[in-house]
Amino acid sequence: MQIKYLIEKYLENILTKKNVSKNTFMSYKNDLQQFQKFFNLNEIENVDEDKIKSYVNFLAKNYSTASHCRKLSSLKNFFIFLEEKKLIKYNFFDSTEFPKFKRTIPKILSEEQIKKIINLSYNDSTDKGLRLSLMLEMLYATGIRISELVSLKLGDISDDYSFIIILNKGRRERIVPLISKVQNILKKYLNILQDNKAKSNKNYLFPSNSKSGHITRIRFFQLLQKIGSKALIDKELLSPHKVRHSFATHLLNRGVDLRLIQESLGHKDISTTQIYTHIQTKKLRKILTEKHSLKRNMSKLIKI
Repeated sequence: MQIKYLIEKYLENILTKKNVSKNTFMSYKNDLQQFQKFFNLNEIENVDEDKIKSYVNFLAKNYSTASHCRKLSSLKNFFIFLEEKKLIKYNFFDSTEFPKFKRTIPKILSEEQIKKIINLSYNDSTDKGLRLSLMLEMLYATGIRISELVSLKLGDISDDYSFIIILNKGRRERIVPLISKVQNILKKYLNILQDNKAKSNKNYLFPSNSKSGHITRIRFFQLLQKIGSKALIDKELLSPHKVRHSFATHLLNRGVDLRLIQESLGHKDISTTQIYTHIQTKKLRKILTEKHSLKRNMSKLIKI
C-alpha cells in the first residue's frame, strides 16, 4: 500500500481519537513525511530493517536527543497503528531502542529579573503597552503555556475575573485562578478592548491581524526579547517558556505544594513537574556546601 495514503489515515485517526493539539499534530505529520521523503518511499512494503537502522543513525547524528526521541516516537506509534490494522506483517520498530534521555534542569529568571521586566513594561502607557504588561503579569502569575495565553478568548474569563479556563493539550479543561493584581489590570485592559472591539470584531483576549486572529507566540517572544534587553537581561533567559519555568521554581522555593503547581502548569503526569525539585535540591546542596558546620572539617575528611 502507498505510504502517503497510510500516513493520511493515521493522521486522521490521531486527530479524531486522541484530540491532540495543532502543534502536536503538525509534529507527527512532519516527522512521518520526513521519514517517507528520506528514502523516497512509495510502498510500505519497501520498509526493511536496514532502512530503519539507517534512519535511526541519521537521527542520532543530526538531531538533539530530545528531537531524536520525538521523531522516533512518531514513527513507532505510526507502525503500531499499521500493525494493529494488520496493514504490515512485521513491525521493525519493535526492537528499536530510544536514546538515553538526560533531562536537563531548566534555566530560570530570578524574581528580581521578572519584577524588573514587568515594572519596565508599565512605562509604556499605550494600549499595546498595557497589553504587554497584562500578558507578562498573567504568564508569570499562572505559569500557563504561551500557546494557551495568546489564544485565550473573552469567553475563557470568569464573570468576576477570578479565574480563566484553559484547554489542555488533550482537550481537557482546567481552571487557573488569577491573583488580584492580574484581575485589576485585566479589567482596565478589557475596558480599552471594548472600546476598540468595533475595529477588531474578534473574540480573542489579545486580537491581532495575524492569520490566527490573535497575537502570535513569535510576536510575544520578540516583545519579551526587546523589553528584556532594556532591562539588561541575558537573551538566553528571555523566552516565554523560561518565564513558565520561573513561575514553577519560585513557587516551589516558597513552599507551595508540587501538585498545586502541576495543576496550574497543566502537566498530566506529576513526574514532569518534578523536574523543578532538582533545582531546589541543587540550591540546597550549594547552601550546605557553603554554610554547613561540617565545612571546616572537610579538609580533614579529604585527607582521610
